[in-house]
Amino acid sequence: MQTIKTAAIVVLMLTVLYGGYVSLTTPPEPLPDEIEDILVIEDAGSGAFGTDAAVATGLQLDEPPAGVLSPSQGSPAADSASSPAPSPTPNPASTATAAAASPTFSNPGTFGSSFADLPPKLEPSDDRQTAVANTITKLPAVEPGVPGVTPGPADSYASTPGEFRMPDPSDAASTFDPSRGSAFNAGGTGFTMTDESPSTATEALGDNPNPRENRGLINAIATADAMFAKGQLKEALATLSVFYGMPDLSEDQRRQLLSRLDPLAREVIYSRRHLLEPPRRVTASEDLVQIAKEYDVPPQLLANINGVEDPVMVLPGTELKMVRGPFRAEVDLTGQQLTLFLGDLYAGRFEIGVGNDPTPTPGTYTVQEKQTSHVYYDRSGVPIPAGSPDNPYGKMWLDLGGQISIHGSPNTVQPTQNGCISVAGDYADDVYGILSQGSSVTIRR
Repeated sequence: MQTIKTAAIVVLMLTVLYGGYVSLTTPPEPLPDEIEDILVIEDAGSGAFGTDAAVATGLQLDEPPAGVLSPSQGSPAADSASSPAPSPTPNPASTATAAAASPTFSNPGTFGSSFADLPPKLEPSDDRQTAVANTITKLPAVEPGVPGVTPGPADSYASTPGEFRMPDPSDAASTFDPSRGSAFNAGGTGFTMTDESPSTATEALGDNPNPRENRGLINAIATADAMFAKGQLKEALATLSVFYGMPDLSEDQRRQLLSRLDPLAREVIYSRRHLLEPPRRVTASEDLVQIAKEYDVPPQLLANINGVEDPVMVLPGTELKMVRGPFRAEVDLTGQQLTLFLGDLYAGRFEIGVGNDPTPTPGTYTVQEKQTSHVYYDRSGVPIPAGSPDNPYGKMWLDLGGQISIHGSPNTVQPTQNGCISVAGDYADDVYGILSQGSSVTIRR
């Protein structure tokens, strides 16, 4: 019995020893080609990923790092005599197949991603590479039968609200003193500022009991007359404009001042002579509405000055007289006059009527809205439609805010005392065409 146990132990030990011998003498299984290409077989027999720099940059393996040989450079065993044992020679057919299917890695992303997650980099000869390139860089082909889209001309244009009529120069003739000046000549041959010499005008101003207070006006009239004789109309208008509204003027002094200001303003601002801005030629891509917006004036003003019937339809190449706005207005409630200014230049005056619905309050306002017709509500709240003879607004309504407005009149030649601030019906279109939305209006007593 003891002999049998001893024999069994000997057999078991021999089996263990034989297994250890086989393990030590049997060569290891060869690694796959794609793994072997990126491993360095060190002398100690352990594998490592290339250099530290390759790992630190996130496995940028388009170019083999130092110590890693590509398949075209041979295996480490063939070039190094210090390798412990040569690698088994692979089958040439399997090597070619593995090389064709072996991927190269480019920009794999963050470090630590698996090789299975890395996108393969296709060779230029690969059909898939051509398909991907075409998908990214080429636009889809246009079908030859698809018709193009050509914009057509506009069928209609929005009509310009309101009508603008320039003051008739002959209407102002009655306000001129024939002994001192002549009415404005609309025919373009010029007009006479005054029949008096500067010395005569100075003598007329001497009737004031305090002539020293008006010495500036005396000199201004003499200077303006000299400028007018030289054709410097804008300069003459600017010289006299600063004296408009000057207090304590005698009736004669005021008459002489206005006898020069009115015709000068008419010629400098409202005639077709280019005395304010260089002429403007209309191009094919613009109309009078666009140009007026650029110069901050209503299109009706430019249309009337230049004789244009429709502000929208202007022939390209048309030369326009230009006025750069905006205009502003001063309302004198006591003197019942509305005076227009273009910058510092006097630009005309209109008689007004002052009503109490509501009573205008002195202050500075801005034109917020413009309408050629507006419904009027009487004190009991009953609406009076636009165009009615009982509507005090007439054909023009400028909203100044706070229910205060400048409006027309149902009477063509006289302002009305109803409403707020009224202008005669014949001049309402003029005011509408000169003051623009945003114009400043100052009301004073």
